[in-house]
Amino acid sequence: MTKSNVLLIGTGGVGTIVAYGIDYVGKANLSVVVRRDYSKVIESGWDLNSCDYGEIKGWKPQNIYPNVEAAKQDGSSNIYDYVIVTTKNLPDITKIEELIEPVVTPKKTTIVLIQNGFDIGRPFIKKYPQNVVISGVSHIGSHNHHGVITQTQNDKTLISYFENPNLSKEHQEAVTKDFISIYKNDKNTCTYFPDAKWYRYRKLVYNASLNTVAALTGVDTGRLELSGGLEAISIPAMKEVISIAKADGVELPGDVINLVVHSDDGDWFEPSMRVDVKKGNPIELEVILGNLLVVADELKVSAPTLKILYELLKVVQFKLKEGQGLISLPAKRPINDKVYS
Repeated sequence: MTKSNVLLIGTGGVGTIVAYGIDYVGKANLSVVVRRDYSKVIESGWDLNSCDYGEIKGWKPQNIYPNVEAAKQDGSSNIYDYVIVTTKNLPDITKIEELIEPVVTPKKTTIVLIQNGFDIGRPFIKKYPQNVVISGVSHIGSHNHHGVITQTQNDKTLISYFENPNLSKEHQEAVTKDFISIYKNDKNTCTYFPDAKWYRYRKLVYNASLNTVAALTGVDTGRLELSGGLEAISIPAMKEVISIAKADGVELPGDVINLVVHSDDGDWFEPSMRVDVKKGNPIELEVILGNLLVVADELKVSAPTLKILYELLKVVQFKLKEGQGLISLPAKRPINDKVYS
C-alpha cells in the first residue's frame, strides 16, 4: 500500500490529536510543523492523556519541523498529498494561504482546514484554483501544555469540501472521502458532511452572537442572559446571521435560535473568544465576523448589529495585538488633522 504524504501545521490540543489519529490509522507518512515546544518535542515527543486513545508517552510522528520552510521537500516522490492546517485562524496577523505556499503543489496537494470560521476556504481557492480545499469542523476538548496533551472530550469531526468552481463536485467529494480514510479510526468519529457552508452558517448563529458579545462584555453566556444582553444584542445578531444565510441560499432550521440560546443551559460558560480576551490573546474576529460581513455586503443584506459588534471588537483586537507586541505605538500620540463633522 502506498502511503499518503501528510504535513500537519499547528500542534495545539486539537492539532496533536488529529495528528495522532492519522498516525494511529497508519496510512500516511506523517510530518508536523511545531512552532512552540519544538525543542521539547524533538527530544522527547508528546505525552497524551486522551479520552480517545488512553495514555501515551513520548509519541513522535515520522518528521518534526520547526517551520514550514524546513518542511519543504524537493523531489516528486516527496510532494505532500495533504497539508492540514489546525492553527488558530488569524488572517489579520498571518495569512495561512501564503504561509503554506512552499509546501503546496498545484493540482496535487489537498489543503485541509480544521479551523474555526466562516468562508475560510475563499482565499485558498483563489490562490490555489486547481487544488481541493477541505473543511473540517472539529468538536473536541483538548489542550496542549508544554508538550503534554490533555483530551477530555471525544474527537468528533465533520468533513466536507469548500466548493471550488474550477473542479468537479465528483472529484472534490472523492478527494474528501479519501482524506477521511486516512483519519477515521475506531477511536474517533470522522463523518462526511456534504454541505460545509450550511454547517458553518449554523455555527455562526452561536459564534457571531454569543461568542462575540461575551468577548466584548467580559461575561459568560449565563450572565449575558440574566443581564438582558442576550435578548437586546445577541438574538438580534442571530437573526441577522439567519438573514444573510437565507440570501446566500442556506435555509437554517426554524428553531435554530432557541437551540443556540439553550445550548449552554446549566453552565456559566465562557466562549472561546471571551477566554482569549481574558488571556490577552488575539481573537478570531475576521473569520467569525469579518468574512460574514463581506458576504452580507455582497448580498446587500443589512446587518447593523453585527456591524457594530465587529467595529467594537476591532478596537479590542487592536489592544490585544498591542499587548502581544504585534503593534508598536510611539511614545507621543500623533496629531490627527482630519476634520470631523
